[in-house]
Amino acid sequence: MDTNSIKHQFEEIGARVKFGDLRRQVTDSGTFLRIDIKKDKKGEFFQIDSDGNLPVDILNVDAKDRHLLLLRRKFDRYRTDGSKEVLQAAKFLCGHDETHWFVAAIPETSRGVNSISAAKQALKPRDVINVERSAGLTVHKKEAHLHRNAARRRQGEWFFVPVSKNFKNIEILHNEPIRRGRGKPHMCEELVRYGGQTVMVCSRYPNGITVQEYDNMIKKDPKIKNFWWNRMTRDMEVFVRGRITHKDHKTVVLRDWHKVIPNEETKALAMRSVAFLD
Repeated sequence: MDTNSIKHQFEEIGARVKFGDLRRQVTDSGTFLRIDIKKDKKGEFFQIDSDGNLPVDILNVDAKDRHLLLLRRKFDRYRTDGSKEVLQAAKFLCGHDETHWFVAAIPETSRGVNSISAAKQALKPRDVINVERSAGLTVHKKEAHLHRNAARRRQGEWFFVPVSKNFKNIEILHNEPIRRGRGKPHMCEELVRYGGQTVMVCSRYPNGITVQEYDNMIKKDPKIKNFWWNRMTRDMEVFVRGRITHKDHKTVVLRDWHKVIPNEETKALAMRSVAFLD
C-alpha cells in the first residue's frame, strides 16, 4: 500500500488521513480494516488502521464534491497456525457532509460500485430509489444526490419521503430522537411510531437484542443485568413532521408528514469496520 498516494488523494478532497493506532477487530472470519474519524488541534481527520497487511486503494475521487471511494482489496493471508484466511473486498464512501467528515460502508450486495455516484446510489433504500425514479431522478442526475430534491429530503443517514397521512393528536410524540447504534440522535419536533420489535439496549449492544436473547443472557450470567439497559423499539415505521435537528447537520423543516427511512450502510458486512457512525 502506497500511503503517500493515499494521503495525496485524501488531500484532493481537502481531508487529512493517518494510519495505524486503532484497535483491530478480530473475528472468526479474520481481521478487519478499521476506519474512524478522529480530531486533533488541526481539526478532523480520517484514521485508517492498516500496516500494509490490509492494502487499500482509492477507486474514485471527486474533489469538487469532497468525496472519495476507498477499496479494501481482497487478499489471502496466513494465520500463525498456518491456516489460510481470505479477506473479502470492502468499499467505503468517505466524504464531507455539510459540516463534518463521514465514512459509510457500501453493502456488498451492490455490484459494480466504482464511482462516487454509484456509491451514493448503493446507500439508498429501495423505497427512496423508487420515489426518485417516479420523479425522473436517476443515478446519473446531480439532483438525485442532493440533500433535497423533488422526491425526498435527507439529513445524515436518514431519508424523509413525503406521505399522505394524518395522525390523531394522541399519537403524536414531541421532541423525540431517532438514532442508530451509537450515532448522535436526530431530534424530531413531531413523531409517530408504528409496530416494530421491542429490544434491550446498552452500550455493549447499541443496536439492541431481543427480549428473549436478553432473558437467555441473564440466565447464563446474572451480572449482565447490571448493565445500563434501556427498553426500546427497533425496525418500527416512523413518521415525522416539523423541525429535524442534529448537532452536525443543517436543520430540516418538514411542513407535512414524511416517512423516515435509514440508509443501507448497516447491511454491509464491512460496517463492522466503521468505528465512526454519524
